Amino acid sequence: MDARVDDAPPYAHERDPLREDPAPRRAPTLEARLGRAVRLFFMVLLPPVLIFGALGGFGWLRDTKPTVPVERQGERARAISALVATPTAVQPTLTAYGRIVAGRSVDLRALVSGPVIAVSDALVDGGRVSAGDPLVTIDPFAYEGALVRARADLAEAQARIAELEARTRQEEAGIARGQEQLAIAERDLARLTQLRESGTASARALDDVELRVSQARSALETRENQIAVLAAQRAALDASLERLRFALSQAERNLDDTVLRAPFDALVSNAGAEIGKIVGQNDRVATLVATDRLEARFLLSDAQYARLAPDGGLVGRPVSVIWRAGDTEIAREARVARVASEAADASFAVYAAFDEPVASDVLRPGAFVEARLADRVWTDALVLPVSALYDGGVFVVDDDSRLARAEVDILTWGDEGVVVRADGIAPGARILSSRLTAASAGQLVEIRE
Repeated sequence: MDARVDDAPPYAHERDPLREDPAPRRAPTLEARLGRAVRLFFMVLLPPVLIFGALGGFGWLRDTKPTVPVERQGERARAISALVATPTAVQPTLTAYGRIVAGRSVDLRALVSGPVIAVSDALVDGGRVSAGDPLVTIDPFAYEGALVRARADLAEAQARIAELEARTRQEEAGIARGQEQLAIAERDLARLTQLRESGTASARALDDVELRVSQARSALETRENQIAVLAAQRAALDASLERLRFALSQAERNLDDTVLRAPFDALVSNAGAEIGKIVGQNDRVATLVATDRLEARFLLSDAQYARLAPDGGLVGRPVSVIWRAGDTEIAREARVARVASEAADASFAVYAAFDEPVASDVLRPGAFVEARLADRVWTDALVLPVSALYDGGVFVVDDDSRLARAEVDILTWGDEGVVVRADGIAPGARILSSRLTAASAGQLVEIRE
């Protein structure tokens, strides 16, 4: 076979890409070079050019802008209100707050136990009762029976005493007769003894008389002993008689206690009795508040109490008690009646009694009231409005109409304002009394009339 034919690769009719020579590269055209240069300019060179151009334009505008002359305004004085410092003796009004309380109130409690059979129509919260009015009636059946038994026991004891007295009188009469019989027997014995000695009486007759004397003495002693027994029985009955009399009085009192009555004129609160309810002894039925002894109770702080107590004391000090409700205002004059025995929560409870009875139809216990009383007297002091204080000090207007700060000592607070002592403020000085924003020393001000 021909070797050239054997060496020929299979599929010799197909092209072998590995044996083919690559086609020669073409040189870029002028349009391609221009397009590449334009893209390079816009992407790389144009942004810095724009930035530097903008900065340069801004600098040129800034350097060439026109200069506007600034016209300075003069210092402006601020309008204020001022008061003239006049140190004097000051007694401010102290205001405290509290409530109307009952000067006398009691819990009405059942004195006996049993079912309730009647209740007064006034025994309701807010009801008004008068002294002696029956409020609650407890079933008296058991207590009426106890009273009958007590009376019967006492009558029985008294009958036994009467019987003992009769027996005692009988025994006393028997003793008298026995003493007479003994005296007769003793005389007979003496006479027969003489006759026996003379031999005219027999021994038997003498023995009979001696027997009679002995029997008379024995009967007399028996009656005397019986008298002693009756006396002991009488003493026992006398002791039981006192006990029975007390039992009778207790039964009568228990029967009376089945009806609970109002001890004084009062208002009712916490009513808890109804017909058919079984109450036990000492169970609370209602609370009664006296209508003629209302008081005002208010609190004073430790500092206020320490300031007022040494200054003539608190008891007897006049107090104006004011109750406000909407447009209604009721004022009553009172006097401090007493001070609580102990302080609580750094304050003292003070009780003021009204000069005249207060109608409970107007003021009721629990009403919130305002109490005004005179504070102590402060000498050489100033009364300033609260608006005049700036961080514990004040501002004084000098001769140049400028503010100057002055320190003050705050003595107390009252309804009229704050009471201060300022040794560095001369009488007649003008003190800033209005509230000024950002007030400072040296600030120019103008006092408005």
